[in-house]
Amino acid sequence: MEPQLLYEGKHKCPICHADQMIIREYLYEAPNVGKLELSFWECQSCGYRLRDVKPLEFLTPIKLELKVEKEEDLGTIVYRSAFADIIIPELEIEVTAGEAYQGVLTTIEGILEIILDQLGDNCKEEKCKKLEDAKNGKIPFTLIINDESGLSFIQSEKVKITQL
Repeated sequence: MEPQLLYEGKHKCPICHADQMIIREYLYEAPNVGKLELSFWECQSCGYRLRDVKPLEFLTPIKLELKVEKEEDLGTIVYRSAFADIIIPELEIEVTAGEAYQGVLTTIEGILEIILDQLGDNCKEEKCKKLEDAKNGKIPFTLIINDESGLSFIQSEKVKITQL
């Protein structure tokens, strides 16, 4: 199914406050996931952009678990819904879903990059080194995604899926 335009309008930009923010909302039916709302915001004045994916349907809550043992595993595709928590026990990482949390489609390496970016200057030297080593395939770790919506997935035959 092609995305169906639900709404299009011009609004005030939250960054530059010009009335140049074009907002488009689409309905998209994704295989194995169901109906999603796709949001695209773009300011014609300052260039600010926002992309978001929100599920309109929920599945059974699940836990996804993948042991990342080889560098090739870092390229595995991951969809983490806006309702999912991420846990990486070996790296002492726990990211809990919150109100400003967006769904993201990326790779395992991308998940680690996002975590590093979010930690920013708050990242202690030892923790950052372990994260960088994991991102570069130097140390094995376990990626756990607990998703109350049941929409997250890890595209790998090695993933262990259990109900929460």
